[in-house]
Amino acid sequence: MKILIVFEKRDKLSPKGSGLMIRPGASRILQSWGLGDAIEQVADNCLPFSIRDLKTGKDKIRALPASLTRYPDWGIHRPILQDIFYQHAIQAGAEIIFDSIVEDFSDEPDRRPNLQFRGGKTTSGDLIIIADGIRSRLRAKALFDTSAGWSVDPKISDSVFYGVTVPQRDLELDNDASLLLQQVEPCVWTGNERFVVGRKPRKSEFWSGLFGLNHDDGQASMWNEDGDIVLLRQRFVGICPPLSAILKLATKCDRWKIAQMPNLPRWTSRSGRTILLGDSAHAMEPNAAQGLSQIIEDIGVLQTLILSSPYLDISIITRSWENIRKPRVERIKSYAAWNTQMFIGNKDRAASHPKYLDADWDSIQDIEPNSAADFTSPAFFKWAHDYDAVEQSARNQFHHFILFGPS
Repeated sequence: MKILIVFEKRDKLSPKGSGLMIRPGASRILQSWGLGDAIEQVADNCLPFSIRDLKTGKDKIRALPASLTRYPDWGIHRPILQDIFYQHAIQAGAEIIFDSIVEDFSDEPDRRPNLQFRGGKTTSGDLIIIADGIRSRLRAKALFDTSAGWSVDPKISDSVFYGVTVPQRDLELDNDASLLLQQVEPCVWTGNERFVVGRKPRKSEFWSGLFGLNHDDGQASMWNEDGDIVLLRQRFVGICPPLSAILKLATKCDRWKIAQMPNLPRWTSRSGRTILLGDSAHAMEPNAAQGLSQIIEDIGVLQTLILSSPYLDISIITRSWENIRKPRVERIKSYAAWNTQMFIGNKDRAASHPKYLDADWDSIQDIEPNSAADFTSPAFFKWAHDYDAVEQSARNQFHHFILFGPS
Protein backbone atom coordinates (compact mmCIF):
# COMPACT_ATOMS: atom_id res chain seq x y z
CA MET A 1 0.00 0.00 0.00
CA LYS A 2 1.35 3.41 -0.98
CA ILE A 3 1.48 6.05 1.75
CA LEU A 4 0.82 9.71 0.97
CA ILE A 5 2.19 12.30 3.39
CA VAL A 6 1.43 16.01 3.05
CA PHE A 7 3.74 18.46 4.81
CA GLU A 8 2.11 21.86 5.48
CA LYS A 9 4.16 24.77 6.81
CA ARG A 10 1.18 26.46 8.50
CA ASP A 11 0.10 25.23 11.92
CA LYS A 12 -3.53 24.79 10.80
CA LEU A 13 -5.83 25.26 7.82
CA SER A 14 -5.81 28.85 6.59
CA PRO A 15 -9.33 30.31 6.10
CA LYS A 16 -8.28 33.24 3.87
CA GLY A 17 -9.90 33.67 0.48
CA SER A 18 -13.32 34.14 -1.04
CA GLY A 19 -15.18 32.48 -3.90
CA LEU A 20 -13.81 29.70 -6.10
CA MET A 21 -15.09 28.10 -9.29
CA ILE A 22 -14.75 24.40 -10.07
CA ARG A 23 -15.18 23.99 -13.80
CA PRO A 24 -16.87 20.92 -15.38
CA GLY A 25 -13.50 19.45 -16.39
CA ALA A 26 -12.56 19.38 -12.71
CA SER A 27 -15.96 18.59 -11.20
CA ARG A 28 -16.11 15.31 -13.15
CA ILE A 29 -12.80 14.32 -11.51
CA LEU A 30 -14.00 15.26 -8.02
CA GLN A 31 -17.16 13.23 -8.58
CA SER A 32 -15.06 10.23 -9.57
CA TRP A 33 -13.20 10.58 -6.26
CA GLY A 34 -16.46 10.48 -4.30
CA LEU A 35 -16.49 14.16 -3.30
CA GLY A 36 -19.52 15.13 -5.37
CA ASP A 37 -22.19 14.74 -2.68
CA ALA A 38 -20.25 16.71 -0.06
CA ILE A 39 -19.60 19.57 -2.46
CA GLU A 40 -23.16 19.61 -3.84
CA GLN A 41 -24.51 20.25 -0.34
CA VAL A 42 -22.67 23.58 -0.04
CA ALA A 43 -21.84 24.67 -3.61
CA ASP A 44 -23.97 26.29 -6.29
CA ASN A 45 -24.17 24.93 -9.81
CA CYS A 46 -23.51 28.17 -11.69
CA LEU A 47 -24.37 29.42 -15.13
CA PRO A 48 -21.58 30.96 -17.24
CA PHE A 49 -20.44 34.45 -16.25
CA SER A 50 -22.51 37.42 -17.37
CA ILE A 51 -20.74 40.66 -18.34
CA ARG A 52 -22.09 44.07 -17.30
CA ASP A 53 -20.93 47.67 -17.42
CA LEU A 54 -19.31 48.81 -14.17
CA LYS A 55 -20.80 52.33 -14.26
CA THR A 56 -24.33 51.58 -15.44
CA GLY A 57 -24.80 47.97 -14.36
CA LYS A 58 -26.34 47.17 -17.75
CA ASP A 59 -25.61 43.98 -19.69
CA LYS A 60 -22.73 44.24 -22.19
CA ILE A 61 -22.55 40.67 -23.56
CA ARG A 62 -25.30 38.09 -23.93
CA ALA A 63 -25.41 35.25 -21.42
CA LEU A 64 -23.74 32.06 -22.62
CA PRO A 65 -25.67 28.76 -22.78
CA ALA A 66 -26.01 26.69 -19.63
CA SER A 67 -26.44 23.34 -21.40
CA LEU A 68 -22.80 22.84 -22.33
CA THR A 69 -22.09 19.72 -20.28
CA ARG A 70 -23.77 17.35 -17.85
CA TYR A 71 -21.07 18.02 -15.25
CA PRO A 72 -21.59 20.89 -12.77
CA ASP A 73 -19.86 24.26 -12.86
CA TRP A 74 -19.59 24.73 -9.09
CA GLY A 75 -19.17 27.98 -7.18
CA ILE A 76 -18.02 27.54 -3.58
CA HIS A 77 -16.47 29.52 -0.74
CA ARG A 78 -12.76 28.72 -0.40
CA PRO A 79 -12.66 27.88 3.36
CA ILE A 80 -15.61 25.50 2.95
CA LEU A 81 -13.95 23.63 0.07
CA GLN A 82 -10.65 23.54 1.93
CA ASP A 83 -12.32 21.76 4.84
CA ILE A 84 -14.01 19.23 2.51
CA PHE A 85 -10.68 18.42 0.85
CA TYR A 86 -9.00 18.04 4.23
CA GLN A 87 -11.64 15.72 5.69
CA HIS A 88 -11.73 13.49 2.60
CA ALA A 89 -7.93 13.30 2.40
CA ILE A 90 -7.82 12.07 6.00
CA GLN A 91 -10.57 9.53 5.30
CA ALA A 92 -8.65 8.30 2.24
CA GLY A 93 -5.62 7.55 4.42
CA ALA A 94 -3.40 10.55 3.76
CA GLU A 95 -1.25 11.77 6.61
CA ILE A 96 -1.22 15.57 6.89
CA ILE A 97 1.47 17.05 9.12
CA PHE A 98 1.13 20.73 9.98
CA ASP A 99 3.90 23.08 11.09
CA SER A 100 6.41 21.27 8.86
CA ILE A 101 8.85 23.58 7.10
CA VAL A 102 10.74 21.95 4.23
CA GLU A 103 14.14 23.62 3.85
CA ASP A 104 15.55 21.59 0.96
CA PHE A 105 15.31 18.37 -1.02
CA SER A 106 17.72 15.94 -2.65
CA ASP A 107 17.07 14.02 -5.86
CA GLU A 108 20.29 12.24 -6.80
CA PRO A 109 20.72 9.23 -9.13
CA ASP A 110 20.57 5.79 -7.47
CA ARG A 111 19.03 7.22 -4.29
CA ARG A 112 15.44 7.79 -3.26
CA PRO A 113 14.54 11.48 -3.32
CA ASN A 114 14.28 12.99 0.15
CA LEU A 115 13.13 16.11 1.95
CA GLN A 116 15.10 18.02 4.56
CA PHE A 117 13.17 19.90 7.24
CA ARG A 118 13.99 22.78 9.52
CA GLY A 119 15.61 21.23 12.55
CA GLY A 120 17.50 18.57 10.60
CA LYS A 121 14.87 15.86 10.11
CA THR A 122 14.75 14.07 6.72
CA THR A 123 12.32 11.72 5.01
CA SER A 124 12.40 9.91 1.67
CA GLY A 125 9.85 8.66 -0.84
CA ASP A 126 9.29 7.40 -4.38
CA LEU A 127 7.94 10.74 -5.63
CA ILE A 128 8.19 14.28 -4.29
CA ILE A 129 5.42 16.69 -5.29
CA ILE A 130 6.36 20.33 -4.77
CA ALA A 131 3.09 22.22 -4.30
CA ASP A 132 4.26 25.20 -2.26
CA GLY A 133 2.63 27.83 -4.45
CA ILE A 134 3.71 30.68 -6.65
CA ARG A 135 6.43 31.75 -4.21
CA SER A 136 7.96 28.27 -4.17
CA ARG A 137 11.44 28.18 -2.62
CA LEU A 138 12.18 24.76 -4.13
CA ARG A 139 11.23 25.46 -7.75
CA ALA A 140 14.63 26.86 -8.75
CA LYS A 141 16.43 23.79 -7.43
CA ALA A 142 14.10 21.41 -9.26
CA LEU A 143 14.98 23.23 -12.49
CA PHE A 144 18.63 24.02 -11.68
CA ASP A 145 19.97 22.38 -14.84
CA THR A 146 17.72 24.21 -17.32
CA SER A 147 19.26 26.38 -20.01
CA ALA A 148 20.21 29.96 -19.19
CA GLY A 149 17.61 32.56 -20.04
CA TRP A 150 14.61 30.82 -18.47
CA SER A 151 12.91 32.75 -15.69
CA VAL A 152 11.61 30.63 -12.83
CA ASP A 153 10.29 33.57 -10.80
CA PRO A 154 6.68 34.82 -10.82
CA LYS A 155 5.79 37.72 -13.09
CA ILE A 156 4.04 40.44 -11.10
CA SER A 157 1.11 42.04 -12.92
CA ASP A 158 -0.21 45.58 -12.61
CA SER A 159 -3.45 44.33 -11.04
CA VAL A 160 -4.40 44.37 -7.37
CA PHE A 161 -7.44 42.44 -6.13
CA TYR A 162 -9.47 43.29 -3.05
CA GLY A 163 -11.79 40.64 -1.65
CA VAL A 164 -15.02 41.88 -0.06
CA THR A 165 -17.67 39.89 1.80
CA VAL A 166 -20.88 41.45 3.15
CA PRO A 167 -23.52 39.57 5.20
CA GLN A 168 -26.92 39.09 3.57
CA ARG A 169 -28.71 40.78 6.48
CA ASP A 170 -26.80 44.02 5.76
CA LEU A 171 -27.72 43.92 2.07
CA GLU A 172 -31.39 43.41 2.91
CA LEU A 173 -31.44 46.74 4.78
CA ASP A 174 -30.07 48.76 1.85
CA ASN A 175 -32.25 49.48 -1.18
CA ASP A 176 -29.37 49.53 -3.67
CA ALA A 177 -27.30 46.69 -2.22
CA SER A 178 -30.37 44.45 -1.90
CA LEU A 179 -30.56 44.28 -5.71
CA LEU A 180 -27.43 42.11 -5.61
CA LEU A 181 -29.26 39.43 -3.64
CA GLN A 182 -30.79 38.46 -6.98
CA GLN A 183 -27.31 38.09 -8.53
CA VAL A 184 -26.76 34.43 -7.68
CA GLU A 185 -24.87 33.68 -10.89
CA PRO A 186 -21.26 34.87 -11.38
CA CYS A 187 -21.05 38.33 -12.91
CA VAL A 188 -18.23 40.56 -14.12
CA TRP A 189 -18.72 44.33 -14.14
CA THR A 190 -16.10 45.73 -16.52
CA GLY A 191 -14.78 49.28 -16.63
CA ASN A 192 -11.78 51.47 -17.34
CA GLU A 193 -8.74 50.16 -15.42
CA ARG A 194 -11.03 48.53 -12.86
CA PHE A 195 -13.60 45.73 -12.63
CA VAL A 196 -15.61 43.64 -10.17
CA VAL A 197 -16.36 39.91 -10.08
CA GLY A 198 -19.01 38.76 -7.63
CA ARG A 199 -22.23 36.99 -6.73
CA LYS A 200 -24.51 36.05 -3.85
CA PRO A 201 -24.19 32.26 -3.33
CA ARG A 202 -27.57 30.55 -3.10
CA LYS A 203 -26.55 28.34 -0.19
CA SER A 204 -24.73 31.00 1.84
CA GLU A 205 -25.90 34.15 3.60
CA PHE A 206 -23.42 36.67 2.20
CA TRP A 207 -22.39 38.48 -0.99
CA SER A 208 -18.80 37.91 -2.06
CA GLY A 209 -16.78 39.77 -4.67
CA LEU A 210 -13.36 40.74 -5.95
CA PHE A 211 -12.66 44.36 -6.83
CA GLY A 212 -9.82 44.54 -9.34
CA LEU A 213 -7.67 47.60 -10.04
CA ASN A 214 -5.00 48.09 -12.65
CA HIS A 215 -2.72 50.25 -10.49
CA ASP A 216 0.30 50.30 -8.19
CA ASP A 217 -1.00 50.69 -4.65
CA GLY A 218 2.46 51.51 -3.32
CA GLN A 219 2.69 48.47 -1.07
CA ALA A 220 5.83 46.37 -1.37
CA SER A 221 4.37 43.10 -0.13
CA MET A 222 2.23 41.08 -2.48
CA TRP A 223 -0.06 38.38 -1.17
CA ASN A 224 -2.87 37.71 1.31
CA GLU A 225 -2.87 40.90 3.35
CA ASP A 226 -5.55 43.05 4.86
CA GLY A 227 -6.49 45.76 2.38
CA ASP A 228 -7.40 49.42 2.80
CA ILE A 229 -11.18 49.66 2.54
CA VAL A 230 -11.06 53.50 2.48
CA LEU A 231 -8.68 53.45 -0.49
CA LEU A 232 -10.90 50.90 -2.22
CA ARG A 233 -13.96 53.13 -1.86
CA GLN A 234 -12.02 56.07 -3.27
CA ARG A 235 -10.80 54.14 -6.30
CA PHE A 236 -14.30 52.85 -7.12
CA VAL A 237 -16.17 56.15 -6.98
CA GLY A 238 -18.77 56.47 -9.74
CA ILE A 239 -19.67 52.80 -10.15
CA CYS A 240 -23.24 51.48 -10.36
CA PRO A 241 -25.32 52.03 -7.18
CA PRO A 242 -25.55 48.38 -6.00
CA LEU A 243 -21.76 47.91 -6.02
CA SER A 244 -21.19 51.34 -4.52
CA ALA A 245 -23.53 50.35 -1.69
CA ILE A 246 -21.54 47.15 -1.15
CA LEU A 247 -18.38 49.17 -0.49
CA LYS A 248 -20.23 51.44 1.96
CA LEU A 249 -21.45 48.39 3.88
CA ALA A 250 -18.11 46.56 3.86
CA THR A 251 -15.96 47.11 6.94
CA LYS A 252 -12.79 45.41 5.68
CA CYS A 253 -11.23 43.77 2.64
CA ASP A 254 -8.47 41.31 1.75
CA ARG A 255 -5.76 42.27 -0.73
CA TRP A 256 -3.75 40.36 -3.34
CA LYS A 257 -1.18 41.60 -5.79
CA ILE A 258 -1.83 39.46 -8.85
CA ALA A 259 1.00 37.48 -10.42
CA GLN A 260 1.47 34.54 -12.75
CA MET A 261 4.26 32.13 -13.56
CA PRO A 262 6.01 32.41 -16.91
CA ASN A 263 5.92 29.26 -19.01
CA LEU A 264 8.61 27.05 -17.49
CA PRO A 265 10.87 24.78 -19.56
CA ARG A 266 9.48 21.79 -17.67
CA TRP A 267 7.65 20.83 -14.47
CA THR A 268 9.82 17.85 -13.52
CA SER A 269 13.29 17.55 -12.04
CA ARG A 270 16.08 16.11 -14.15
CA SER A 271 15.44 12.65 -12.68
CA GLY A 272 11.67 12.91 -13.09
CA ARG A 273 11.11 11.86 -9.46
CA THR A 274 10.37 15.37 -8.22
CA ILE A 275 7.62 17.43 -9.84
CA LEU A 276 6.13 20.90 -9.58
CA LEU A 277 2.35 20.85 -9.29
CA GLY A 278 -0.28 23.57 -9.23
CA ASP A 279 0.72 27.17 -8.63
CA SER A 280 4.39 26.29 -8.15
CA ALA A 281 4.36 25.24 -11.83
CA HIS A 282 1.70 27.36 -13.50
CA ALA A 283 0.10 30.02 -11.31
CA MET A 284 -2.20 32.08 -13.49
CA GLU A 285 -4.24 35.25 -13.25
CA PRO A 286 -7.67 34.49 -11.72
CA ASN A 287 -9.80 35.95 -14.50
CA ALA A 288 -10.64 32.69 -16.23
CA ALA A 289 -11.69 31.16 -12.89
CA GLN A 290 -9.63 28.13 -13.93
CA GLY A 291 -6.69 28.07 -11.50
CA LEU A 292 -8.13 25.53 -9.08
CA SER A 293 -9.65 23.45 -11.88
CA GLN A 294 -6.31 23.10 -13.64
CA ILE A 295 -4.73 21.89 -10.40
CA ILE A 296 -7.47 19.28 -10.00
CA GLU A 297 -6.92 18.19 -13.60
CA ASP A 298 -3.17 17.95 -12.86
CA ILE A 299 -3.84 15.58 -9.98
CA GLY A 300 -6.46 13.55 -11.85
CA VAL A 301 -4.13 12.92 -14.77
CA LEU A 302 -1.18 12.06 -12.52
CA GLN A 303 -3.32 9.60 -10.55
CA THR A 304 -4.59 7.95 -13.72
CA LEU A 305 -1.12 7.48 -15.18
CA ILE A 306 0.32 6.07 -11.95
CA LEU A 307 -2.53 3.62 -11.37
CA SER A 308 -2.77 2.47 -14.99
CA SER A 309 0.98 2.11 -15.59
CA PRO A 310 2.50 0.41 -12.52
CA TYR A 311 5.13 -1.27 -14.69
CA LEU A 312 6.62 2.04 -15.87
CA ASP A 313 9.39 3.92 -14.12
CA ILE A 314 8.05 6.96 -12.27
CA SER A 315 10.19 9.27 -14.41
CA ILE A 316 8.43 8.05 -17.57
CA ILE A 317 5.06 8.60 -15.92
CA THR A 318 5.85 12.13 -14.75
CA ARG A 319 7.19 13.19 -18.13
CA SER A 320 4.13 11.76 -19.81
CA TRP A 321 2.02 13.71 -17.32
CA GLU A 322 3.92 16.90 -18.13
CA ASN A 323 3.49 16.37 -21.88
CA ILE A 324 -0.26 15.98 -21.43
CA ARG A 325 -0.83 18.87 -19.05
CA LYS A 326 1.62 21.58 -20.06
CA PRO A 327 0.08 22.63 -23.43
CA ARG A 328 -3.45 22.84 -22.02
CA VAL A 329 -2.50 24.75 -18.89
CA GLU A 330 -0.37 27.26 -20.78
CA ARG A 331 -3.21 27.97 -23.20
CA ILE A 332 -5.66 28.46 -20.32
CA LYS A 333 -3.12 30.73 -18.63
CA SER A 334 -2.97 32.93 -21.73
CA TYR A 335 -6.77 33.03 -21.76
CA ALA A 336 -6.84 34.23 -18.15
CA ALA A 337 -4.40 37.06 -18.91
CA TRP A 338 -6.46 38.04 -21.97
CA ASN A 339 -9.60 38.17 -19.85
CA THR A 340 -7.90 40.58 -17.45
CA GLN A 341 -7.19 42.95 -20.33
CA MET A 342 -10.81 42.76 -21.44
CA PHE A 343 -12.15 43.34 -17.92
CA ILE A 344 -10.12 46.52 -17.42
CA GLY A 345 -11.36 47.94 -20.71
CA ASN A 346 -8.43 47.26 -23.03
CA LYS A 347 -10.55 47.56 -26.16
CA ASP A 348 -7.63 46.95 -28.51
CA ARG A 349 -7.33 43.41 -27.22
CA ALA A 350 -11.04 42.67 -27.27
CA ALA A 351 -11.67 44.25 -30.67
CA SER A 352 -9.01 42.12 -32.35
CA HIS A 353 -11.26 39.06 -32.11
CA PRO A 354 -14.39 38.40 -34.18
CA LYS A 355 -17.89 38.32 -32.75
CA TYR A 356 -19.98 35.17 -33.08
CA LEU A 357 -23.67 34.90 -33.89
CA ASP A 358 -26.20 33.71 -31.34
CA ALA A 359 -26.72 30.65 -33.53
CA ASP A 360 -23.07 29.68 -33.05
CA TRP A 361 -23.55 29.60 -29.29
CA ASP A 362 -26.96 27.95 -29.41
CA SER A 363 -25.44 25.01 -31.32
CA ILE A 364 -22.36 24.73 -29.10
CA GLN A 365 -23.05 21.09 -28.22
CA ASP A 366 -22.46 20.21 -31.88
CA ILE A 367 -19.28 22.27 -32.20
CA GLU A 368 -15.89 20.56 -32.17
CA PRO A 369 -13.75 21.91 -29.30
CA ASN A 370 -10.60 23.65 -30.48
CA SER A 371 -7.78 24.87 -28.25
CA ALA A 372 -6.31 26.96 -31.07
CA ALA A 373 -9.51 28.91 -31.75
CA ASP A 374 -9.66 32.53 -30.61
CA PHE A 375 -10.68 33.13 -27.03
CA THR A 376 -14.13 34.56 -27.84
CA SER A 377 -15.21 31.57 -29.94
CA PRO A 378 -17.66 28.80 -28.98
CA ALA A 379 -15.04 26.23 -30.05
CA PHE A 380 -12.49 27.54 -27.54
CA PHE A 381 -15.09 27.97 -24.79
CA LYS A 382 -16.10 24.34 -25.19
CA TRP A 383 -12.48 23.15 -25.10
CA ALA A 384 -11.75 25.21 -21.99
CA HIS A 385 -14.80 24.08 -20.03
CA ASP A 386 -16.01 20.70 -21.31
CA TYR A 387 -12.70 18.83 -21.22
CA ASP A 388 -12.05 15.27 -20.06
CA ALA A 389 -8.46 15.32 -18.80
CA VAL A 390 -8.57 11.69 -17.67
CA GLU A 391 -9.66 10.49 -21.11
CA GLN A 392 -6.78 12.40 -22.66
CA SER A 393 -4.34 10.83 -20.21
CA ALA A 394 -5.69 7.35 -21.04
CA ARG A 395 -4.94 7.96 -24.72
CA ASN A 396 -1.44 9.07 -23.86
CA GLN A 397 -0.89 6.02 -21.63
CA PHE A 398 -1.84 3.76 -24.56
CA HIS A 399 0.84 5.41 -26.70
CA HIS A 400 3.42 4.78 -23.99
CA PHE A 401 2.39 1.14 -23.81
CA ILE A 402 3.15 0.78 -27.51
CA LEU A 403 6.46 2.61 -27.25
CA PHE A 404 7.84 1.04 -24.08
CA GLY A 405 5.85 -2.12 -23.47
CA PRO A 406 5.36 -3.65 -20.03
CA SER A 407 8.50 -4.45 -18.05
